Amino acid sequence: MLAGGRCARLPPLSMRRLAIQLTGAWFLILALSSVTAAQIPLLGETDSDSWERISETHYRFIGQVEIRQPDLSLVADVVDVFTDTNTLEASGSVVFVQGTQRISADRIEFNLATATGVFHNAFGTMTLGVERRPGQFGTQEPDVMFRGERIEKIGNTRYKIVNGGFTTCVQPTPRWELTAGTVIVNVDDYALLTNSLFKVKGVPVLYLPVFYYPINKEDRATGLLIPQYGSSTIQGQTISNAFFWAINRSHDATLLHDLFMRTGQGTGGEYRYVLGAGSEGNLRMYFLNEHEATYASGGQNTIVPARRSYQFNGAANQSLSRRLRARGRVDYFSDITVQQTYNTSLYEASRRARTIAMGLTGAWGTYTVTGAYERAETFFGTSSSSLNGATPRVSFARAERPIGRTPVYFSMGADYSHLLRESRFGTGVTDHGLDRIDLLPQVRVPFTRWPFLTVNSSVLWRNTYWTESIDRVQVPEGISRRYLDFRSQVVGPVFTRIWDTPDNGYAERVKHTIEPFFNFQRL
Repeated sequence: MLAGGRCARLPPLSMRRLAIQLTGAWFLILALSSVTAAQIPLLGETDSDSWERISETHYRFIGQVEIRQPDLSLVADVVDVFTDTNTLEASGSVVFVQGTQRISADRIEFNLATATGVFHNAFGTMTLGVERRPGQFGTQEPDVMFRGERIEKIGNTRYKIVNGGFTTCVQPTPRWELTAGTVIVNVDDYALLTNSLFKVKGVPVLYLPVFYYPINKEDRATGLLIPQYGSSTIQGQTISNAFFWAINRSHDATLLHDLFMRTGQGTGGEYRYVLGAGSEGNLRMYFLNEHEATYASGGQNTIVPARRSYQFNGAANQSLSRRLRARGRVDYFSDITVQQTYNTSLYEASRRARTIAMGLTGAWGTYTVTGAYERAETFFGTSSSSLNGATPRVSFARAERPIGRTPVYFSMGADYSHLLRESRFGTGVTDHGLDRIDLLPQVRVPFTRWPFLTVNSSVLWRNTYWTESIDRVQVPEGISRRYLDFRSQVVGPVFTRIWDTPDNGYAERVKHTIEPFFNFQRL
């Protein structure tokens, strides 16, 4: 400050010199930064608030450090880089990202050449497969969350977790988690745990010394499923085990075994396949072997008799060729009391019908042939039932086509069925079954030459033959029924008028049609 309170002014030349000095210092900093990046080629693009060179092979980056490479990135507060070993040590809010893998840690040691390292007190997520799936709120959610006191990245997609765990239930509070002393996670393949503990809502449920858990991108892999434990009044303590077999991308199977401490055991299996659009199926089989047992219910002892039963459930829809297609469905059980006693599903426990249905359909131009087998039995109690179906049924149909070049159209249908009709009361069976043959040719003549008047006439002749008839009771004497059905429908004359309604907010025009029709039928 000069006397009088005025600020001293630098000469113009001194101002220029100061500007030149500041500019030179700035370029010197940039030059040093570029020299550092050039001396560490494996580091890639690096940003930080400041850096210093500790030794010939040791560099330290401080403050909002970010390292970017084509396949990974690293963010930390402090990063020490050692060029002689191609390694770095990062600490303070460390975040490591590679592909869909993301790991947060307090401190890491990382090898830039091999892309392997150690993460201390870390938490990570990863997504299985190539495509990321949208989450509940439109975000891309991970598939696996893992944590550990020490996480070692021992390969490109391989991790070793010490004193940690993982879960595929990705939400703020996972419903379940697997913890272990050591976990080997191979992304898109499996997780191998030793001294593992399965927790549900934080509560320990199951301990396994060795546990293999598939986490491949297809969500299916061959292996043992998690055992299930339960308790039942009738069956006592139960243990269920299952083995899943991923045969290939289109086929898989599951083998089941249930041990009932009080009544016996059950075995079964399930097979599924998908060969393409419209060609898929599944089948589930279960066999139950029970010995005689006694259980207490309502203050009384109830005896369960020794018995063997089975159950089949499945459906299939299969294209055999361009012209043939097969369909099938089975919901069958051998013992209605077992069906209604052991099923926990309300639908299955209350179901009293067992069904077997299958069919084969072929189409050749305008001709269609169908063969079917249908059998349905409905129970009334445990010893009475009614049986219905067709075993078999063969149908033939010819679609409507003109006869030559005439305006006359011809179509035909034919059907043969062995009708299944039985009533069962205890050991007694009443059979009302018989055979039926049906023939239905039809001729139709349409008249559509005038747009205001159309006439559509048809003649149908039907002949039905049954191998049995009723003379107060059903007797083995055939009977036929024949009839001729003549129908004609006349539409018109049709009157149409269109009004322009430009001021109408609903429509610019209104169309009014009067279309009388007359139906005539003689049977």
